Formats: sequence, structure tokens, C-alpha cells
Amino acid sequence: MPEIDKLIESEIKRPTVFIDESVLYPEYVPKKLPHRETHVRKIAAFFKAFSDSPGRTSVRVVLVGPVGTGKTATAIAFGRAFSRMMQRRGILLRYVHVNCSKSSNPASIFRDIKNQLGLPLPDRGLSAREMALGLLKMLERENMYVIATLDEIEYFIKSSSPSGRFLLLRFYDVFKEDIKRLNFIYVTRGSPAGIQAVLDSMTGSYLMENVIAFQPYTTIELMDILNDRVKEAFYEGVVDDEVVESIARITGYDTGGDGNARKAIAILHAAGKLADKELAEGKASRVTVDHVRAVVAQEYQSLIDVLDKIYYLELHEILVLKAIILALYRTGESFIPMGEIERTYREICEELGEEPRKHTRVYMLVMDLKRRGIIITKTGMKGRRGRSTYVGFAAAPLNKLLERLNKVIEEKRLMM
Repeated sequence: MPEIDKLIESEIKRPTVFIDESVLYPEYVPKKLPHRETHVRKIAAFFKAFSDSPGRTSVRVVLVGPVGTGKTATAIAFGRAFSRMMQRRGILLRYVHVNCSKSSNPASIFRDIKNQLGLPLPDRGLSAREMALGLLKMLERENMYVIATLDEIEYFIKSSSPSGRFLLLRFYDVFKEDIKRLNFIYVTRGSPAGIQAVLDSMTGSYLMENVIAFQPYTTIELMDILNDRVKEAFYEGVVDDEVVESIARITGYDTGGDGNARKAIAILHAAGKLADKELAEGKASRVTVDHVRAVVAQEYQSLIDVLDKIYYLELHEILVLKAIILALYRTGESFIPMGEIERTYREICEELGEEPRKHTRVYMLVMDLKRRGIIITKTGMKGRRGRSTYVGFAAAPLNKLLERLNKVIEEKRLMM
């Protein structure tokens, strides 16, 4: 067997943590949309008029919200499912998705739509208005209806001329067709007020009639999303609850993150890649919280900027932080109870000849570290009794951080 064939075969046959890595790709649209069912229902309600009488009116819906809140996935999932439903009723409805950051003028948007539909309309030599008119004639000939999602519509709004905006956003005010074959879903990361600010009052109010707002995901919501992806992407038992919870707490809106599901899935994917690489080297066979910490340290620098704050902490606050990191490192857990932190803290103080602070003061120091954004806490743990405080840290590989903390402690003590 040729050498290159052996290389390819050995790579294909090597052990892996993944069943289907593509489930973690940004373009993947899941079979179900946790915590976006209400949004799907709202879109469906706006399209009820089309369902009852196709072509009587052109439906326009605006999906608004920050990056990573499920707008694109919701639009695609709805468009595909609604098209299937209508086709079962004998109505030829097609769904197309245009990203306006790439197609940012009316002509290129209409060109993208006709290309996705496979319609034989010339690419060049036509103005935007001529291309739109040609598209309508083709749809009439094929007796076809279309839902066109214009994603990141803010790019188009900011870069196009007033006449271009009017043509696309008030399509059927320009073309007085009896049968309205084009329907639009506009997706924007801007706010309704921000979009209206760059439009004239009539077009702005016209566009904002049917708005559905998407909020950032909470920690619990992200855990549900990540758990679904874990089941599809990884072999059973490879990723445990602590990994999912750690990522969700880093990115959850209610725990200091931006509620971005894309970021959460990207961290999970990168952590899986690290574990996969180690598995190939005969090391790890599971995705661990330390893989998550390594990814956060490497890829999400803004999350580890908190480490620079340790130089401004007083000595015993740094010692408490070291106790937290050391206890996490020793146990391999993602969260540890206050009792374990205090025991480790007293052990560190004894080694250094420092007088340990009392229980109440240690608790206050832990809460100050939380307030500064250096650690995370939660009350209660799954499978454990009581409502004790548990402490975790997600921003860097623990062994590297311990080395850094030891140097800072040494410097602080020399200055005293």
C-alpha cells in the first residue's frame, strides 16, 4: 500500500471522541430549537394569512436580537418546515436564505434568490428593478411562492441608497402584483429603534409592524442547548455535566456572559478538539473542565483579562484565590464547597507562616473575588444536600494559573 494511502487510512481509523463533529459547526441547524419554540409559534402566526390564502398578501417578519440568540436558526428551521407543510397541501413554496453582509445591494440580493431557486434569469446586464421584475415573472410561470430570509439586513440598510431600500423593503409598493409570491423574513442584530433611525419614518414603521425580539440565553437555557449538541456530536459518556455547566456559566447572560449560543457551542467544539488530539496521542479519553479552561484561555482572551487583577489584590485575597484553584486542581471538580476552600487556605497559610483569617473574613474575600469577576459561585450542587456555596473558576488552565499565583504571592511577601 502506498505511504500516502496508509497515512489517510490511519487518520480515518484513529480513535475519536466525536460521532458527528458537523453538529458543532456554525451553519448546522438543529432538529429542535430549545427555548425558541415561542418564537417559531409567533412567526407561524404571522404566516397564517399565507397558509389560509397563498398570494393574497406578502408576509413580512422582523427577527431582532443580539448575536448568537438563535435568530438565523429559527428562521431557517421555520422556513424549511413551513415550506414542507405547504407542499404537502399542493402549494409550491420554496425557502431561500440570503446573507446581506455578502449580498448588500438589491441586484445582488435578487441574484442570490434566483440562483438558490435555480431560475434561468440572466446574471448580468439587468438593473435591480429589472432583475426583480424578471424574478416575479419566473415565479408566476412556475406557480411558485418564496420565503426569502434576508439575514444581517442592517448591512444592506446602512450601505444602500434610499431608492434601493424602498425597492427591497417596500417591494409590493413598487410592484403592484395581484398575487404576492415573495414573502420576507428580515433578520437583524440591531435593535428596532436602531433600524428605524436609519430609515425614513414611513419605511421604518412599515418594516417594524411584525417584530419578534430574541433575548440572550441564560445559563440554564444554554445547558439545554449544549446537552442536545453533546448527544448528537459526541460518543456517550465523553462529555459530562460539569463540562456543559462550566461552558454555560461562562457564556450565560445571567452569570456574566453575553448569552451567545454560538460562542458556547464554539467552546464545546474546541474543547472536544483538544480532547480528540490528546486521545490520538494516547492520553485523554474524555472532554474535561480543564479542556474548557484551556480553550477559554487561548480563544477568549477577554475572559481571562481578570487574571491581571490579581496584582491589585491584598495578600490574603490572593491566598484564598490560590486555595480555590488548588482545591479545584486536586479534586478535578468544576465547583468546590466553601469548607474545602477554607481547609486548603489554612494549609497554605501554615506553609507560609501566615496567620489565617477567620471564617467570616474568608467568606467576604471569596465574595469580593466573585464581585471582581475572577471566580464564579453557585448555591447548591446536583446530588448534594443543602444550600452551601460552591466556587468555580473557568478562565484558564489551573496548573498555569497556580504557577502565576505562586510568583505573585512571593512578590507580595517580599514587599511586606
